[in-house]
Amino acid sequence: MVSQDIALFIYNLTLLPIIFFSVLFIILTIMNIFLDKKKEKFRELKELPFITVQVPTYNDPIAERCIRHCMEFDYPKNKYEILIADDSTSIDTQNLLAKFADDDPEFIKYFHRDNRQGFKAGALKNSMKFAKGEFIVIFDADWIPGKSFLKKIVRPFSDPKVAIVQTRQGFYNKHSNLITRFASYLMMIYHTVVMPINNRINCVFFCGTAGAIRKSTFEKIGGWNLNSITEDSDLSVNLLLKGYKTIYLDFETPSEVPATFESFIKQQMRWCYGNTRVFIDNASNILIKKGLSLKQRLMILFITLGNVAAPLVFFMTIAGFSTWFLGEPTLFNLNDIITLVTRILLTAGFLVMGAIALYKRNILREFPCLLLSVFTMGIVLAVANSIAFFKAVSNKQLSWFCTAKEANDEFV
Repeated sequence: MVSQDIALFIYNLTLLPIIFFSVLFIILTIMNIFLDKKKEKFRELKELPFITVQVPTYNDPIAERCIRHCMEFDYPKNKYEILIADDSTSIDTQNLLAKFADDDPEFIKYFHRDNRQGFKAGALKNSMKFAKGEFIVIFDADWIPGKSFLKKIVRPFSDPKVAIVQTRQGFYNKHSNLITRFASYLMMIYHTVVMPINNRINCVFFCGTAGAIRKSTFEKIGGWNLNSITEDSDLSVNLLLKGYKTIYLDFETPSEVPATFESFIKQQMRWCYGNTRVFIDNASNILIKKGLSLKQRLMILFITLGNVAAPLVFFMTIAGFSTWFLGEPTLFNLNDIITLVTRILLTAGFLVMGAIALYKRNILREFPCLLLSVFTMGIVLAVANSIAFFKAVSNKQLSWFCTAKEANDEFV
């Protein structure tokens, strides 16, 4: 009886904050539904600026495909360059990517490091010293940009206050397995529901790929933070704190989501840990520094501290099932339909957000797959992110992990 009472107490204690997050998800969903659908108009640029395209890579022969697509932009060839920032230890991959620069050294430059200091951010910083562009566009190795990408992404920079322009992520391997489905649903929800709201309140976070940065503002805040494992979030917060504008453009570029359990979990743990550390490292500025609106502060808190929900979900799940197995007669009593339905509705905010995202992408038929992935992979993710969150809070190191690319096998 004592064990049952303790489990029931923990369940009820964690249920309240879970309901809070659920209601928050519903509020964000409602905000998204009622957003003004009018597209933002940008002034025409008097002259096309010079752009540097960076492709950071680590043992990713798939980067060859990304580079070839970058070479085909319908942007004047004398107005952009491609920098390959390669940390590969594979000689074959090094040779494969270096050949691009050998064939066209004026247009493509290849940079290789013998160390991995700062990981992706370090590789970008190393090649940034040679960047001639007024704006920096970054693509991770697995992305497949369209021909018009540069012309589209550069337009918002007609406003000199714009520091970041981010675009939407697409997923060419979404249907590979349950892991890729769940990973793509998470990103789809973020890009479909949250990002348009962020765009309205000037709180768009750079995603580290398929986006552009104004080089001059980037340099003013000191460039990449090599101590952060989510350098893109760290950059975004610091630019917002300086009062710059950030823009989200709703056009899609195909990319890959993790296809294995290990790569998915490690990627999510890195994001959880890194974003939590971004808040901790910048807490006083985020909470009290002048220059941010209340809406911006709340959204930054949501993005950087949202993973506090992970341990709550974990403890509620364990306590709920423990109470049920120990004999609590009312917790999951199917005869008490009203109580059961009420509990489901109060904690279903994320599923509501997911349903709206699927509807907006015209794939609401996939809701059963979302439901299955949430109640399988979602529970496992809550455990992993709980570990990452507590490591971040206690300032224990979490290793940087380069997400494995499924399509690399096609280029070996």
